[in-house]
Amino acid sequence: MIVRVDGFKFTFPDATHAYVFDEKDKNSLKYHGLSHAMKGVDLIVEFPNEVLFIEVKKFHEPDDYNFKIAENECELKKRKGHLNHLRDVLVHKFRDSWLYRWAEDANGAHNKPIHYLCVLTLDNGLLGIVGKELRQALPHGIAGPRWQRSLTKACVVLNPQRWSTAFPEWPLELY
Repeated sequence: MIVRVDGFKFTFPDATHAYVFDEKDKNSLKYHGLSHAMKGVDLIVEFPNEVLFIEVKKFHEPDDYNFKIAENECELKKRKGHLNHLRDVLVHKFRDSWLYRWAEDANGAHNKPIHYLCVLTLDNGLLGIVGKELRQALPHGIAGPRWQRSLTKACVVLNPQRWSTAFPEWPLELY
């Protein structure tokens, strides 16, 4: 299956379903219809035994997020603010999508392990920072002492180059 979203083209040859989840077309069967109240990840890809939630971001000014190159305290604060906002957006998109899919109970999909993959056009150094921040803000694995299930099996932040290395079976192209 080939899915295009926000300048990214993904190919998932072994997926059972792959679609743009935050579809804006009200006539689409995958339009979730709650964009006024809930945020959605860009793609949901279903396999027989797992589900991928994929969020993509193509940055026009990636250095806006790089606090390591800030020249003064004011600029540092601004860049860290951008990074914190990005983390918060990524967390909310996952949580709202998870809640939507749980309430929808489509094909028992909420019982499959979910892998949250964020593909961001940022440099490798920033990916590690965003990934660490995201994993701290979004419980993954068996996060609580009374939890019997996890929200997500994995939470990974990659850029297109790392995607190609990590998932050669799922080609990604920018267009």
